[in-house]
Amino acid sequence: MKQLARMAFRGVQQVTTLGRDASAVTLHMPPAEAHYLPEVRRRFEFFMPEVPWSTVRIMPSLGWQDLRPSTTVLTFGVDKGQSSEVLGKLHGGVFDIDWRTNPQDGWNWIDAASRVAGHAGDLHAARLRYEDVRASLRSRGQDKVYLFGTGPSLERAATRDWNDGIRIVCNTIVRDQALWHHIDPDLLVAGDGIYHFGFTEFAHAFRADLVARLQESPTPFFVYPAQFDIVVRRFMPVDLHHRLIPIPVGLGTDVQHCLRRFELPALGNVLNLLLLPIGCDVARQVGLWGFDGRAPADQLFWANSPKQSYAELLPTLQCAHPAFFDHHVPKNDPEKYLRSVHGDVLENCLRQAEAEGWKFNMLHKSWTPSLATRQLETA
Repeated sequence: MKQLARMAFRGVQQVTTLGRDASAVTLHMPPAEAHYLPEVRRRFEFFMPEVPWSTVRIMPSLGWQDLRPSTTVLTFGVDKGQSSEVLGKLHGGVFDIDWRTNPQDGWNWIDAASRVAGHAGDLHAARLRYEDVRASLRSRGQDKVYLFGTGPSLERAATRDWNDGIRIVCNTIVRDQALWHHIDPDLLVAGDGIYHFGFTEFAHAFRADLVARLQESPTPFFVYPAQFDIVVRRFMPVDLHHRLIPIPVGLGTDVQHCLRRFELPALGNVLNLLLLPIGCDVARQVGLWGFDGRAPADQLFWANSPKQSYAELLPTLQCAHPAFFDHHVPKNDPEKYLRSVHGDVLENCLRQAEAEGWKFNMLHKSWTPSLATRQLETA
């Protein structure tokens, strides 16, 4: 098998070298890693379908002469001390796509694809659309917003009426058609490079359900980090494009004010990144449901409600992005990610907003300390 892959590696290298001047993409890959070439190609063809694989230059080494301004370089199996790392920092067009060692490989694929396609999205139109949506929501006279996570308690949301407030749901709730229509959301958000915008079966299932729910419901808008717009535009039917709101991630961390600048805070996790900023932008009273946190017996990040997630497809993510999981939920410290996004960072965000008049109400028990202290109701 490895021998066949090496033969393919040499063959592609010979063919693509002929098109050297026309090639927009270079793959820096040592020959010893050639058996991974079919998998690299599979991912490449998802993220860059407009670029023929036959035009990709495959290089065992990289020098300044290979880094023209328009060149996009993908690196795989390259030792971190090798020249491509140094060149990449200076050139800006080098992307490490090695899923074995880089926890950001999924995001790097998307950034590389945007660079190759020259896609930056129409942020002016997105801003106008968001401002129209915000004005419409505020005009309802409801100074209450409900934010929904995907923890085990999400299923119990079907026992309550939510029509007294604005409703913002996130990501894999789209799997549950009945709950979706019961909540009848105003906005849907998603923001993970591999769970929602990647190439795996998990991500494909999410996107298929997302399209189905939006087609069934004429009013909800889909809000997401602008970085992922190139993927969203490809799978979303054209007749739904007017309901897309990509928002760039900025440098600030103020969840209560960042959208005045039309940017998302530079914070991880959908709660900090999307739900809280939008929630605070449309109302002062913020109720939270489905944020159970990480119970002592939970695995990986935390438990999700089975009917509103794709647990059976989770192995496709773990297999495709092992470095991501090794980095964020290492076996010797499984709460590492939880501390980084729902520890002091979340507490500081909530306190800053509370000091300016926002109120946060955790509507059921949560294992997350910052939310547990704000549990004002028992359900």
